[in-house]
Amino acid sequence: MAVRPEKFTMRSIARVAFVLIAYSASRACARFSFNTQDLVLLVNDSATLTLTLTDNVPGNTTLILSTNHKDLLTTNISKIEVTNSTGPNVWPIELFGHDAGHDLLKVDAYPASIKSSDAFVRVTLQHSNELALFSVVVGWIYFVAWSISFYPQMYENWRRKSVVGLNFDFIALNLIGFMLYSMFNVGLWIPEIEKDYSARNPRGLNPVQLNDIFFSIHAVFATLITVAQCYFYEKGDQQVSRTAKSIMSFYGLLIAILLVLVYLQKIVWLDFLYYCSYIKLTITLIKYIPQAVMNYKRKSTIGWSIGNIFLDFTGGLLSILQMIINAYNYNDWASVFGDPTKFGLGLLSVIFDILFFLQHYVFYSGVNYAEFENCNVVEVENDEVTNSEEHTKPTDKPDDQIC
Repeated sequence: MAVRPEKFTMRSIARVAFVLIAYSASRACARFSFNTQDLVLLVNDSATLTLTLTDNVPGNTTLILSTNHKDLLTTNISKIEVTNSTGPNVWPIELFGHDAGHDLLKVDAYPASIKSSDAFVRVTLQHSNELALFSVVVGWIYFVAWSISFYPQMYENWRRKSVVGLNFDFIALNLIGFMLYSMFNVGLWIPEIEKDYSARNPRGLNPVQLNDIFFSIHAVFATLITVAQCYFYEKGDQQVSRTAKSIMSFYGLLIAILLVLVYLQKIVWLDFLYYCSYIKLTITLIKYIPQAVMNYKRKSTIGWSIGNIFLDFTGGLLSILQMIINAYNYNDWASVFGDPTKFGLGLLSVIFDILFFLQHYVFYSGVNYAEFENCNVVEVENDEVTNSEEHTKPTDKPDDQIC
């Protein structure tokens, strides 16, 4: 059976194309990588890593090893020549730590046809393993303190069957802040958004840990319980102020605009989450002000749980302590003073807690619960008696002269 020339030509082209694609794939699949991408090293100490070449390298390749800070980290070799490799190769790389800090060891391949983007190691150089362990312990303590700080106020409301003295602006702003914080934490664990984060920070770690997600969701849940108490318990004439409603409306408008920008593909979801986190930071800056002003006007802290303040103060103080410990251990003082947002917010919370301590134990310490509640009972009874007398006592006075 005769074969048509055009059919033979198409088969030949297909075979040649397949060979070229296979050859290109064989070159592209070769890559370099270390046995780990994260390493902790003590100052004046050393460690040995393993650099591995997978598959074949048909041509000569030069590997250049480099670090960002020569005064922090150096290696025993800076260049590796790979000549017509016919299989996997392994090279031991020794690292030397000279000072505390954070550095990156990376490998660049020339020519760039060989994949080397995975050949990097994030190195943390620290003064002491004991300080690092102490920092972890401090971190868990303030995490627990902040997590349970919601319950003294809930217990106080339940015990009194009243939320009088608890500022509704504070609760409303707190709820919105923790909802935005939860959105940010959960969002960065969504695969598509996490992929965007990795694309922007190819050698960085996801900043959100599992305990961050737990804390933020738990905070929303605990705050919602407090909101429910505000509906069912005695609240007097308390309500969310117009100022707070205006602020929350402004935040709602910002979020709506951001969602429109996401829909129009002007920004991605990662940007949306970052903007939500910035709104949360502004809420943290202002949320304590309404409660402090309310205590001042009432000349009392009755209804505002001091247990909540103790736990919040403990968490804020320990968070600052952890930042200072890490700054010394990693020689990273820029994380404290170079980025004042986190440090400033923690310090601001501590300052407000001190103000609440002064209000509770110094300025308005003369008013205790028994006196406050008895006064309210007497006022209620007097009102009832007065109303009863007004309805039963005959009088010939004009209505506008009745007491």
